[in-house]
Amino acid sequence: MTNREIGHAYIEDARIILNEAEASLSHGHYHRAVRKCQESVEMALKGLLRLAGIEYPKAHRVGRVLLESTVAQVASADRLREIARMADELTDAREEAFYGTGETSAAALFTREDAVDAMAKGRQVEQFVAELAERGFR
Repeated sequence: MTNREIGHAYIEDARIILNEAEASLSHGHYHRAVRKCQESVEMALKGLLRLAGIEYPKAHRVGRVLLESTVAQVASADRLREIARMADELTDAREEAFYGTGETSAAALFTREDAVDAMAKGRQVEQFVAELAERGFR
C-alpha cells in the first residue's frame, strides 16, 4: 500500500473510533469516550501525516511532529497550534482514562463534561483533517 492509501485508511479508522466515542458518551461511559477521542485524534493526525509522506513517531503524542511538518505550509499557524494543543491535551488524559490513578478508577475520574469536551476536540480534528485530505494535501 502507498502512504496515501494508508493515510486514508487511518482517517477512516479515526472516523469509526470517533463514532465509538459518541456511543460511549451516550451510554454514560465517559472515561471510554475520552480515551476513544484520543485514539481517534491520534489516528486522524497520523493519517494526515501519512498523506504528506511524513514518518511519525510510534508514540501517542503527535502534536509536535504536526507543528514541524509540511502541514504548516497549508494550514494557518494558529489553527495548527490549536489542533496540536487539543491532541496533546487528549494524550495527557489518555493514561488515566485507561487505568485511573491507582486510588480511583478511570470511570470515577471522568465526567460528562470531560467527555463532551473530548468529543468537541475530536470533531474539530476530524474536520481539520477532512478539509486537508479533500484538498488533496500532500
